Amino acid sequence: MKENNLDLKSIYVVIISLLLFISCSKKQEPVLTDQYKKWETLEIKTRFQTLTISKFSDSADYYNIIVGNKEFKIIPESTPEKTGPEKPEHEKIFFTKAEKDSLSKYIYESVTQPKFTNVLATDYAGGVILRFDRENMNLMCEYNSVGDWTTVSENTEKIYNLISKKVEISKQ
Repeated sequence: MKENNLDLKSIYVVIISLLLFISCSKKQEPVLTDQYKKWETLEIKTRFQTLTISKFSDSADYYNIIVGNKEFKIIPESTPEKTGPEKPEHEKIFFTKAEKDSLSKYIYESVTQPKFTNVLATDYAGGVILRFDRENMNLMCEYNSVGDWTTVSENTEKIYNLISKKVEISKQ
């Protein structure tokens, strides 16, 4: 009888061990998938510029804020400075499909995995709003008073570097 009990206990131990092994070996779904590829509109907004990129357009809309009849340009000290001859307040900027895909990935990662910073700049200097729109949903991340917003994370730096090749955009 003792042999039967011992064999039965051994079988139970083996079965429970197998069940635990199987349940622990299941692959977990990655948090970030290819969701960034399903974007429709991307927006990068600084204090004085707005860049809106549509997946279904060959160009992006770039707006420089006009105060009165004068256009202002942000300089690193975050103080508006009058520029020479007035520039148009609206421009069309062209991005390749690869550039748009990169921006969608950087913005998606920025809004789904924001980086928290303890940097606090005076005079509210440095801010950016990153927006990722898809169908009937939009995700947004806003950094305020961070000085140079491009230094908040690796993604914000990549966003700035890609955009600044096409158009002047404020770091503050």
